[in-house]
Amino acid sequence: MLKFIETLLGTLAEGSRRAGAPFAASVLFLAILAGAYAATNLKVNTDTSAMLDPALPFQQRAAELRDAFPEMKEDVIVVIRAPSLDEADAYAAALRDKLASHDDFTSVFAPAQEPFFRENGLLYLSVDELEGRLSQMSQAAGLIETLIESPTVGTLFTTMADNDRLAERSDLGQETLQRIYAELGDVVEASLAGQQRPFSWMGAIDEEMAEKEAHTRLLYATPVLDYTRLQPAKGAINALRAETLEMNTRFGGRVQTYITGDPSLRLEELEAVTTGIGYSFLLSFILVSLLLLLCYRSIGMAVLTLLGLIVTLTFTSAFAAAFMGELNLVSVAFTVLLVGLGLDFAIHLFLHIQERRAAGQDNREALKGALHEVGPALALAGPTTALAFLSFVPTKFDGIAQLGMIAAVGVIIALLVTMTYGPSALALFKSRPQQTANGRVRKVFDSISKVSGPVAIATIALGVVALFLMPQVRFDADQMALRNPNAQSVVGFNLLFEDPQTLPYRLSRLVDSEDAAVETASAASALETVAAVRSLPDFVPDAQDEKLELIDFGAGGIVLALDAAPGSVEGPPAADGIRALQGRLDEAYEDGAGARLAALLTEIDTSNEAQVAYLQENIFAYWPQLVSLLRAQMNADYVDIDTLPETLKSRYLSDDGKWRVDIMPKGDVRDFKELDKFVDEVEAVIPDLAGGAYQARKAGETISQAMLQATGIAFGIISVFLWLLVRRLRTVLLMLFPLALAAVLTAATGVILNIPFNYANVIVLPLLIGIGVDSGIHLVMRQRQIAAGEGIYGTSTPRAVLFAALTTVASFGSLMLSPHRGTASMGELLSIAILFTLICTLIVLPAAFNYEEKRASKGL
Repeated sequence: MLKFIETLLGTLAEGSRRAGAPFAASVLFLAILAGAYAATNLKVNTDTSAMLDPALPFQQRAAELRDAFPEMKEDVIVVIRAPSLDEADAYAAALRDKLASHDDFTSVFAPAQEPFFRENGLLYLSVDELEGRLSQMSQAAGLIETLIESPTVGTLFTTMADNDRLAERSDLGQETLQRIYAELGDVVEASLAGQQRPFSWMGAIDEEMAEKEAHTRLLYATPVLDYTRLQPAKGAINALRAETLEMNTRFGGRVQTYITGDPSLRLEELEAVTTGIGYSFLLSFILVSLLLLLCYRSIGMAVLTLLGLIVTLTFTSAFAAAFMGELNLVSVAFTVLLVGLGLDFAIHLFLHIQERRAAGQDNREALKGALHEVGPALALAGPTTALAFLSFVPTKFDGIAQLGMIAAVGVIIALLVTMTYGPSALALFKSRPQQTANGRVRKVFDSISKVSGPVAIATIALGVVALFLMPQVRFDADQMALRNPNAQSVVGFNLLFEDPQTLPYRLSRLVDSEDAAVETASAASALETVAAVRSLPDFVPDAQDEKLELIDFGAGGIVLALDAAPGSVEGPPAADGIRALQGRLDEAYEDGAGARLAALLTEIDTSNEAQVAYLQENIFAYWPQLVSLLRAQMNADYVDIDTLPETLKSRYLSDDGKWRVDIMPKGDVRDFKELDKFVDEVEAVIPDLAGGAYQARKAGETISQAMLQATGIAFGIISVFLWLLVRRLRTVLLMLFPLALAAVLTAATGVILNIPFNYANVIVLPLLIGIGVDSGIHLVMRQRQIAAGEGIYGTSTPRAVLFAALTTVASFGSLMLSPHRGTASMGELLSIAILFTLICTLIVLPAAFNYEEKRASKGL
C-alpha cells in the first residue's frame, strides 16, 4: 500500500514538475482569486454561545430566553460612576434625554430616572430605612425651605452659622453638620482652584450615601442593528461613545462611563481578536521566514516554501468562506495554525530535495529520491493529521468542529500544494546549490543521542506522575476569562458585580404565570447559595399601607418646605454669609472639618464677583435636581403589577406571556467552585434553568466531554488508519506513544501553571495530535529505511522535524502577545505543548528505537 502511495505521489509530483513555471504561475493566479473571494465573504461571529450545538437542551432554553427577552442580548449597558449620587443621577438623566431622541437607538431605560421610581422609590425601602430617611428629610426641612426661597451662598452660609449655634438643641445634629462642613470644604477648595466640584446635596441629607466613595447608575439602550455590517451594533456604539465623550467633558471629567453589554463586549472582543491575530500572523510570518532561511540556507527555497504557504492559506480561506460563511472565536485562528502546520510537508520534502541537489542530482532525480525517502511519511502524515482534526466534527462543540473541518481541509490542501506547486516551481532552480552547513545541527543531535536514554526515562516518569493531575484538568467556560481585562466593556462588566441587583451571572427561569413566578421565587429563596430572587411580582413593594402612612405622616413639614416660592427672598449678600459662617466656625472649632472650612473661607475674595459666582455655581449645581426629586417622592402611591412602568414590565413579562425569574447567587460565581455549588443546588430544585451562570456551567461540561470524545476518536481512527497502512502493531504504537505522553504532560503543566482550557486554547489538543502524529510518522518511517545501527540522528529527518516544530512555535508563540486573553492563553498552552512534543519525538522516540534495536540484537 505504501509503495502504491509512493508511486502515486511520484507521478503527481513529476507531472507538476514537467508542467513547470506556467503551472506554478496558474496556481498563484488562482490563489489571488481565492484570497479576494475570502476577503469579501468571510465573517467572524464572536458569540460564544453559538459555538455549541443548538440542539442541546440548555442551548434551547437559552434561545427561548433570548427570544422572549431579546434586550438581554441586544441592549448596550452604560455604567455611570461618579463621586456623588447627584452627579451620577444628573449624568444618567442627561444621557437618557440625548439617546431618547437619537436615531441609533430604539429605546432607553434608565431605572433611577424613570418617573415611576422617582415617585415611588421610598416604598422600596424597609420600614426602618424609610423612617430614618423621612427623619433626615424632616430635619433638613427648614434648610430646604430657606434655600428654595433664596438659593444663594449668602443664605446658605448664614443659615449654617445659625444652625451651628443651635446644634445642641436642634434636630439637625452636630454629626450631620460636620459631614456638611467636610463636603463644603472640598467644594470651596476646588472652587478657589477654578475646578468643577459640585456640592452633593443627596450626601448632605443621607449619611449612607455620603459614605460611599463612588455611586453607580445604569442606563440600558437598545441599538438599531445594521445587519449589513460585520458588527450590527457598531454604528450605535460608536455614536454612544461620542455622546459620552462630549458629556464627560461637560461634567469636568468627574464622571466615569463604561459601555458594556453583549453588543459592546462582542465588538471589543472582535477588535482584540482580529488585532491580535493580525499582529500574530505578521510576526509569525517574519519569524517563520527567518527560520526557513536558517533551515535551507537558501533564499530561493525559503521564498518557494512561503509562496506555497500563502497559496495554502488563500485556498483554505476560500473554502471556509464558501462552506462556513463565518468563523468563530476558535476557528478564526486557523490562519496562524496553518502558518505552522502548512509548512511541515514542504520542509520535509524540500530539505531532502535540497540535500540531493547539493550532492549533484538534477531536479528530477532529487525529487524522485526525496519522495522515496519521505513520500510514504508525507502520505501518512497528511491524512492522519486531517483525521485528528476531523475527530472534533462529531462532538457537540460546533466551534472546535468548525476549526477541525477547516484545518483538516487546510492540511490536505497544504499536502497537495507541496506535491504540485512545489515541484512545478523547481524549474526556477537550475544551478546546483552549495552544500548546506548541517554539521552544527548534526552535532547537536549527536549530543542529544548520548543523553536520550536518561532523558527519555525521566520524561516517561514525569508522564506517570502527570497522570495523577488529570482529574484536576478543567475547562473555564467563563467568557470574560477570554477577553482583554483592560477593555472598557470588560471593566464595566466587572463593575456590575459590585451590586447584588446587577450581577450579570445569574440563573433564569421562564414560567407561564404569575403564580408560577411566585412559586419559583419562594423555592429559590430558601436555598443557601441564593442571595435574592427577582421577578415582576418582586417589584411590588411590601407593607405599602404602613409605608404610605409613614410618608403621609412625615411629609407635612417637607411638603410645606417644598411649596415655598422659589427665589422669593433676596437673602443676605455672599460676603455677609461667608463672614458669618467663618466667624462661627473659628469660634466653635479648633480642628476637624469645621476648622478646615473656616480656614478656606478666609481665602475667598468676596470682592471678586466671578470667584463668588463660581463658588455658588458649584454649590447649587444640583440643588434644583434635589428639589425636583423630593417633590416627586412625596407623590408616592399604591403600586401593583398593572401600575408598573411598561419599560420595566417588558423586561420580566414577554409579549407572549412568559414570566422571567432571575435567581442571584450569594457567592462570587466567577470562581468556578462557587459557580458549581450555586448551579447544582438550584438545579436540584428547579431543573429547567437558563441564564449566564447556567450557560457557563453547561458549556464547560459539554466542551470537556467534547475534548475527551474527540481525543478518543482521534486516537482510535488514527490507530486503525496507521494499522491498515503499515500492518505492524509495534510501529503504530511507536507513532502514537510520543503523542499520548506529550498530551498528558501538557495537560498536567496547564494544571500546575493554572492555565485551564477555554473556548480559545482548546485547539491545543487537535494541534498536539496533528504535530505528534506528523512528527512521529516521519521519524518511524525514516527509521525503517535506514541501515541497522546508523541511527535516526544521522539523517536529515530530525532536522526537518525540528524546524517544522520551530515554525509552529514561531506562529503560535506569537499569540501570547495578543490583548485577547483567550488568544494569549492559546499561545501559552501551545508553546508548552510543542515543547513536550519536541522532547517526546526527538528524544523519547529515538531512545525507544535504540532500545528496540538492542533487544533485536540480543534476539529478544
